[in-house]
Amino acid sequence: MNNPLYILAVASLLGLVTSALAETTGSSNILVTATRLDETNTRARGNTTIISAEDINNSTARTLPELLGREAGVLSRSLFGNNGASATVDIRGFGAASTQNTLILLDGRRLNDVDLSSINFGSIPLQSIERIEITRNSGAVLYGDGAVGGAINIITRQPDRAGTTAFIKAGAGNLDTQKLDASISHNAGAFAAFVGVHGISSDGYRDNNDLDEGNINSDFRYTHANNQFFLKFNWYDQDLGLPGARIVNPGLGIDQLSDDRRGTSTPDDFADQKGYNINPGFTHYWDNGTEAVVDLGYREKNQKAFFGDYDFGGLFSSYLDTDLQTFSFTPRVITPHRLFGKQSQTIVGLDYYDHEYTSDRALNRSSIDMPVHRISIDQKTTALYADSTTSATDKTTINLGARLQWINQDGKDRFDPTAPGANPDFDNQAPDYDDDFRVHMLEAGIEQQFIPSTAGYLKWTRSARVATVDELFEFDPTTFARVFSPLEPQTGNGVDLGTHYKQGRYSGTANAYYMRLKNEIQYNPVTFENVNLDPTERYGVELSGTMDINERFSLQGNYTYMRARFTDGPFDGNNVPLVPENKASLAGSWRPTPATDLVVAVNYVDSKFFDNDQSNSFSEKIPAYTTVDAKLAHTYKGFRMTAEVNNIFEEEYFEYGVSSTFSPGVYNAYPLPERTILFTVAKEFGNAN
Repeated sequence: MNNPLYILAVASLLGLVTSALAETTGSSNILVTATRLDETNTRARGNTTIISAEDINNSTARTLPELLGREAGVLSRSLFGNNGASATVDIRGFGAASTQNTLILLDGRRLNDVDLSSINFGSIPLQSIERIEITRNSGAVLYGDGAVGGAINIITRQPDRAGTTAFIKAGAGNLDTQKLDASISHNAGAFAAFVGVHGISSDGYRDNNDLDEGNINSDFRYTHANNQFFLKFNWYDQDLGLPGARIVNPGLGIDQLSDDRRGTSTPDDFADQKGYNINPGFTHYWDNGTEAVVDLGYREKNQKAFFGDYDFGGLFSSYLDTDLQTFSFTPRVITPHRLFGKQSQTIVGLDYYDHEYTSDRALNRSSIDMPVHRISIDQKTTALYADSTTSATDKTTINLGARLQWINQDGKDRFDPTAPGANPDFDNQAPDYDDDFRVHMLEAGIEQQFIPSTAGYLKWTRSARVATVDELFEFDPTTFARVFSPLEPQTGNGVDLGTHYKQGRYSGTANAYYMRLKNEIQYNPVTFENVNLDPTERYGVELSGTMDINERFSLQGNYTYMRARFTDGPFDGNNVPLVPENKASLAGSWRPTPATDLVVAVNYVDSKFFDNDQSNSFSEKIPAYTTVDAKLAHTYKGFRMTAEVNNIFEEEYFEYGVSSTFSPGVYNAYPLPERTILFTVAKEFGNAN
């Protein structure tokens, strides 16, 4: 995909198809969302946030990580600031291991992979999202391992309105950025369909940071009697240049961060990925409100990446070609019933995931047919879970849940000593690896409605996660050999105590939490290996609120105090790197006329220790920063025009950096863009009823 404007041709073709479908007559479909939560069972689940499509449209955030990072207790971290590419999201401060401790789901299906690769948030454009569910210190029972800090379920748009509608949005901005979104929705008679396409191209802020990405997301449904059959399909293709780090070395007089922050020392590095997922299934409804969902999922992803050696003539370059196939089967029953005479709702389900991972690791692209290492891992997980929410009294709600999960990991390494770049004197084939684990996850919560406007809650959770492929396969510094190093499953216990308030034009949440983890899995920069840590803990306070001052002006803000600490071992008492203690955001929305909106947002993130600085002894920290964003939107004759300016005052900042373990004052940093500007025009067409 070389230009996102190819979407216009796709949209035109889709228009012809749905024009024919629009002639179908009859009532609209019963539609269901891909969530295991609804209005009847979100109580007693602690600090839960729902972000609606309207909230997304009113935000100054342009990407999903930016949007999530402005929520209380949620951090986002970007390497390049190029439209969400290579960004991570972290609930409650897990630093470099955030992706493995924050579970991301798309329509209820896991996106976290069995390696250390980050989620491709760029494949989920904001325009395609119907709502987002953020559950902090929760989600382990409903969704499984990895929901340690919490879970984020992203629910994509469905053909919810009767009739046929189409939407198109085009945008352009500095850094040679071009964006295009188009979608068509049809819902009439027994059939409903939604198809959306998205494309973006940008030169990026840094040299060698070009981004070229496109994706398609779709949802098809057929309803007959009390059954609904559905098929979801998503496809994406992303090409991304990797500019690498800017080096600061005071001893050698090098300061690329100040002298050439937009430059690159890795002009040939890149990371490309493409993939698709397909999710067929059906839902059966009973008259008493019970529904049974039987669905399958298949996801395929290919990643190609090159990391050049620019000092020794390519002798130590690395080219990776990785394939991942994931098959899933996740049937469940959701039923309302009476429990000890009290109204209840229970979810009972089975989750089965089979991940097949193959990674060829060669010297360069031309030698990929003779990889130095071919790593193959098959990971199977099977889980049974039950979750029940009961109205014990008119004012008291209780939630209880349990999950039992079995995991098998089978790993193989094939080493070719004759491959280009291989060095049999210093490299070897790792012995085969096969291990089984059984973990359990629990949740218990209670919520009490004190007065109509105020409720309090208490939530306890036991969570777990297992090591990924990249954490298992490593070079053992004690034996100087390649191995699959067994790591114990990580477990954690967390408690939340908080209150919700909502009355008239005011609403807010205040939440305090404490988490203690055993065998946390993390990389040790001193021994150069992945290890199970001594106990660690996390605690903090999350405050959020909204205030509609009048019909034209509203405020929304949040503040997070966050601590992540080692509590034993050589780093006892130290802070976990990459976790700021304080984070806050404030957004104001003003509607001077019914057709005009202005949103201004201020975002603050505190300083934090560099990655690798578990000893907290490095001479510098990643600096705190404050950014200001604004979006002005106006509707004229059905056209919605926006002007967006992010980082108005050109703050020079970075969110990720790595300190040298042995060289004082030396670190790598990944600078982020200064002021960026984007103009868009959008229009909706159709005959929605």
